[in-house]
Amino acid sequence: MHDSPQHSRQIVITGELTIYTAKEWRDRLMNEMTGNDDIQVDLTDISEIDSAGLQLLLSMQRQAGIEGRHLQFGQCSAAVSTLFDFTRLMPSLNTDLSNMAKEEQP
Repeated sequence: MHDSPQHSRQIVITGELTIYTAKEWRDRLMNEMTGNDDIQVDLTDISEIDSAGLQLLLSMQRQAGIEGRHLQFGQCSAAVSTLFDFTRLMPSLNTDLSNMAKEEQP
């Protein structure tokens, strides 16, 4: 987690974001989302993600919206990009496609 002078915060999620780790990540992410800063979430280092992980990301986005904060999913790993494509959620998620991980680019 990094704070910048523009009052935005970067959150980096690493490893698995699955049903087996979702509760732990939920607790950590909710703590990191406290405050009024806008949030950028780096998903580059997620090795595995399932529907529980996706639900957590959607929950983060919804919570930020309720609080009037801007949340952007920045870079995505191959696993995350595949799930976003499969669920056709890429257009509705605030994802910066220009910052996709190198292995994601055609």
